[in-house]
Amino acid sequence: MPSKTEDAMASPDISLGESINIATRPLHTKLNNLIIQRLRLVLPPQAKDASNYFKGLLHIAPIYITFESLWRTILDSSETEDGLIRDLEEDCPEPSDAHFRYILADCISRPVTSTRIHATTRIHAILSNLHIEGLSRSEALKQDLLSLTGWSPSELTKQLDQRAGESPMLSMVLAHIKRSVTANPHVLLAYAWVLYMALFSGGRIIRASLERVDPGSSFWTPLDPDSGPELKIPGGYPSSSEIRRQVRRMSMAEEQPLSFFRFGTPSNGEDLKQMFKARILALMRRGVGKECFRIKPEEHDDIVQEARQIFELMIGIVEELDEVCRTEYEEAVAK
Repeated sequence: MPSKTEDAMASPDISLGESINIATRPLHTKLNNLIIQRLRLVLPPQAKDASNYFKGLLHIAPIYITFESLWRTILDSSETEDGLIRDLEEDCPEPSDAHFRYILADCISRPVTSTRIHATTRIHAILSNLHIEGLSRSEALKQDLLSLTGWSPSELTKQLDQRAGESPMLSMVLAHIKRSVTANPHVLLAYAWVLYMALFSGGRIIRASLERVDPGSSFWTPLDPDSGPELKIPGGYPSSSEIRRQVRRMSMAEEQPLSFFRFGTPSNGEDLKQMFKARILALMRRGVGKECFRIKPEEHDDIVQEARQIFELMIGIVEELDEVCRTEYEEAVAK
């Protein structure tokens, strides 16, 4: 017999978002607890600077950049004679499965997968309808990382690429996203629901905690991670990187680098959230919206299953960050 959870998910009165929430509740609770337990370890007085916050962003940014870039690739693709939407770009080099190069400067930062993405016109319409201006987080993440480090955009691209290649769990997550979206473009809805809605729940707690840190404190002093020594003439002018750091320091004295958690609308994204949820709701309910904007039952199941995998993968990311940041909770609280 099906469980009560499965019965609830199968109900025609349950939206796709609610189905995801029901199916992922235990994993969602576990992930939230892991994050909240570690949040104080990246804040004063436990942390003297924003280095652990920066490391976390550097780990999370490729995930958002990857799924948003794949989404953009599908929307920018062309319809062929058989009614499929295909990525027809031929000039970009193809990435390996082991290391998905989600940023390719020569291809206008657009990803190209080793197997072309095929989407039906119906799925293309659904993804276009749900691609709401202002929700995407890739540029906000990049801006925060630039503010925290003083890196140039080209150096940031290099560092993101390097982090993706050197982190086993992150590399696995990016490869999984590429394979899943290539096989079933509609599972992008799982990434959108899980990763965007997270910013309107736990993300607000994180933002509020970071906003309480004085913008003028040394905590926000721009980092210069993994940089080598620069040749400086005694009594001479500051180096170019030091000038960039000074500019960033003055900028952060006015506002913390929290663009990732902030949305450029009068209600700080609440309007975007409600619009997104309303369009998700219309995907399942008969008589709501256009037929071309509704998903099939088997696609619904794919999306819910992908959402479960996203939470499992994100739990793995938190565990990998424990090693990167040395913030393993039990050890830290014992000190």
